[in-house]
Amino acid sequence: MATDSLNDDLAFLRTLAEGSEDNLRMFAEIYFAAGAIYGGEMLLHIGQVLGWLPPAGLFGLAAGLAPTAIFILVVVAIALRKGTTAQGNLVGKSIGAVFGAIGLSNFALIAVIGSVAWREHSFMTWQIYPCIVFVLQGTGWFVAFRLRQRAWLGLLAAGWFVIGIAMALSIQWMPGFVALAALGLFGFMALPGYLMLRRTAGA
Repeated sequence: MATDSLNDDLAFLRTLAEGSEDNLRMFAEIYFAAGAIYGGEMLLHIGQVLGWLPPAGLFGLAAGLAPTAIFILVVVAIALRKGTTAQGNLVGKSIGAVFGAIGLSNFALIAVIGSVAWREHSFMTWQIYPCIVFVLQGTGWFVAFRLRQRAWLGLLAAGWFVIGIAMALSIQWMPGFVALAALGLFGFMALPGYLMLRRTAGA
């Protein structure tokens, strides 16, 4: 029974990547990479706010820009290696569209919140951005939970929501804010991505 349930979950996870085993692995690789890379960035920021690492200068600039540059290179490398992938069923396309919309919304949020933060010279305003990104990730997994009715998907969604709200509540305490962000990225992005990779490898 447990094996059947795991295989059933794996079949559902394939729909996250539009029904293909290769697409599921690509989704998992990107999700794991995002969690690991940006979680690592948060660890660097923790070192900065605690005074262990320089907050400004060349290191500060690299800590802010290098993770995104690395992530883009990783995504391009994964996409080039995978090539064209098969399309899947309507459920898979729907969930894929949700996560695609979330990704696109991130760029709009950068423009909206970033422009206000820049104009008001308010770093705290900019800190709202990652809180919203976490809530949007929770929204994507909540859609998956509603379609599949699996408790672990609901817990994953709830985790994103809780971390996003907790970050907002700790927005004036930078060490806690960054630590929560690291916890969310490692626990609800890198770890699920890794587990999906393990499942596809063992399927």
